[in-house]
Amino acid sequence: MTLSVRVVGVGDAFTDRYYNACLLVESPGARVLIDAPPALARALRDLGDRGGPTLSLDAIDHVVLTHLHGDHVGGLEQLLFWRRFVTRRKCSVHAIPEVLAGLWDTRLRGAMDTLLDAQGTFHKLTLEDYADVRPLGYGENSIGDLSVVWRPTRHHIPTSALRLSHGGATFGYSADTAFDPHLVAWLAESELFLHETNLGVHTPLASLLTVDPAVRARMRLIHYPDTHAVEGSPIACAREGDRYEL
Repeated sequence: MTLSVRVVGVGDAFTDRYYNACLLVESPGARVLIDAPPALARALRDLGDRGGPTLSLDAIDHVVLTHLHGDHVGGLEQLLFWRRFVTRRKCSVHAIPEVLAGLWDTRLRGAMDTLLDAQGTFHKLTLEDYADVRPLGYGENSIGDLSVVWRPTRHHIPTSALRLSHGGATFGYSADTAFDPHLVAWLAESELFLHETNLGVHTPLASLLTVDPAVRARMRLIHYPDTHAVEGSPIACAREGDRYEL
């Protein structure tokens, strides 16, 4: 194995059919979860029902967050509490500085900044008490033996598209974005990439159909609405449980 990508979830923020969009990227020396959506533990467990080994929260040592919308970070509290109280081993949280700047105060602090010990004493905590916080810088970043680079997308809040590489193989992920031909070209430097399609400030399917067919052949759709016709889709869809070996 050089690079393996497992599809944990494919749905958008409003799905009642799927898990929210989430990916697990593995190399010989790293296992990286891209985003941490709600029902994370169940989504990881269900990978075992879809033909792959079952994983638990214990197995996640690295998380890369693309942005702070709830369908992408709603399971992070679960993961960090589990790692603190059960595994007793921190995981690493990676994101661009603009995402990390708001993660604690706008997403986690209200539920996680105060803990009561067995003696009845309250303790104040910070994000660093739960996780090793690692900002993604410009240019190449390393997570284990993976190389990670990012690019901003066109979305409501700071969001990063990603390319992850190992051993000459590269996988790309658009994250949430309005249609951006320059982003598609950047992702197309990968052997395989997943691109979102949805309504609103997202990427219409019609726009992706204007992309060169040779590029579309290496594209898979993700973050699609429940109404998207997966069977017969003009661009192949990622499906929960899919595994891509690069």
